[in-house]
Amino acid sequence: MRKLLSAIVILMAASFCGCVEKVAITRAKPFEVVELETSLGVLVDMSASYADSWGERAHRLFLRLMDELFRTGAGAECRVVIGQLSASEPVVIFEGRPNELRRKFKTPDSFNAFLKANSDPSSSKVYDSTRTMINYMSSLNGVTEDTRLITVILSDMQDSESDKAAWKASGDKMLASLKEYQKKGGGLALYFVAQDQTKLWREVMASAGFGLGEYVIETNLSESPQLPRLD
Repeated sequence: MRKLLSAIVILMAASFCGCVEKVAITRAKPFEVVELETSLGVLVDMSASYADSWGERAHRLFLRLMDELFRTGAGAECRVVIGQLSASEPVVIFEGRPNELRRKFKTPDSFNAFLKANSDPSSSKVYDSTRTMINYMSSLNGVTEDTRLITVILSDMQDSESDKAAWKASGDKMLASLKEYQKKGGGLALYFVAQDQTKLWREVMASAGFGLGEYVIETNLSESPQLPRLD
């Protein structure tokens, strides 16, 4: 009899438990999502064929670009990404806020030394480095459809790959990445482009879907290159 009563009590308890409505527990997410207002990437050609241009003119344009970034503020939430274009890996070598860039490189010479220490001038992997850079820019945490997404490339844009098949395969991969980047609203600025490469890169931009106002190509003859809008 005692065993029977115990069984009945257990069954009643189980039935009551089944009728109690579960209370939903809302837990705070462990990470805050910060939407970026501006993301600026700068890819610097450190190959031997471009060394003179970087030292004479491209470095001055880079400093102008950084001054403009600090002048406008580029929004409360901004990221700067620096990459190097050469035979060396990795391509992306810095990511941070503008004030973090300024703290890390207090002088132009310290920035130049950083670039040289992380590059190999023996070749110019333009297609691979461009693809890597824009993929990184597109995948940054906080990038939304409203983010001002701009990538600047300081290079003659001459890829040094001598194997035709490898050159084409690399170009096709880059083009696919450029198409995705353009769909996200990304802008692209190419400065100090070799004159014999200009037509090719205009065709690349058109194939990737870039329209007027979404990109700029300035040759190595341009004395006053048009800077992207950061305000």
